[in-house]
Amino acid sequence: MGIISVEHSSNLYWLGRYAERIYTTLYTFFDYYDRILDKDKDCYKVFLGKLHIEDKYGDHESFIRGYLYNDGVAEPDTFSVSAAFGFAQDNALVMRDVIGSESLAYIILAADAFHYSRDAHNLRLALMPAVDYLLAFWGSIDDKLASGEEGTIIKCGKLIERLDLYFRFSYDHRLIAAEHEKLCHVLRHIRKGNPYFYNTKQLSVLVEVVGMKGRYAERLDDVLNCLGRLFERQSA
Repeated sequence: MGIISVEHSSNLYWLGRYAERIYTTLYTFFDYYDRILDKDKDCYKVFLGKLHIEDKYGDHESFIRGYLYNDGVAEPDTFSVSAAFGFAQDNALVMRDVIGSESLAYIILAADAFHYSRDAHNLRLALMPAVDYLLAFWGSIDDKLASGEEGTIIKCGKLIERLDLYFRFSYDHRLIAAEHEKLCHVLRHIRKGNPYFYNTKQLSVLVEVVGMKGRYAERLDDVLNCLGRLFERQSA
């Protein structure tokens, strides 16, 4: 297959980011959801703060409905899980011929399962099928695009988004270091001439911060900025 276009590179990259954003934020959301159920009703504000999202919900019940499903908000929230599903589906539809109908189907099934969960009594149990379909999506991507350029780009998006969220939510350094190692391995397979490339200056910042181990929070703003600029479009 020839060099992939700028537009399709972007679609693949953001498909990877949005699919991972849904998975990791849902996974982390339930830590805070359990604390809410255990009487720490205001801990949702900490969750929002980690994501740099303004608290426009007012209370924990409105947060749960609004952040997950965009319910009760004046305008659709682009940071919500519902919005991330919409963006992931949009990019997957554009790239259907590349990722395959099976991978697209898993994204659609995950979105459907997610929306069916909105009125469930046991929210954690109701959302498990959506998480399982997301895992099936990544298994399908690995099977179909294991060694191709398209697979490399989508994995860049996935790992950059995962690291972004791991840093924000203060994940254990060992997990961050493991994902960083995976990202560096994937970046080495970006072919010359690809419309997108990895910025070596930004990568050096990431390497430096990961090397700080337990003190990485001291450089949180720097590392989030570098992750946002790590995979960039080639200059004309």
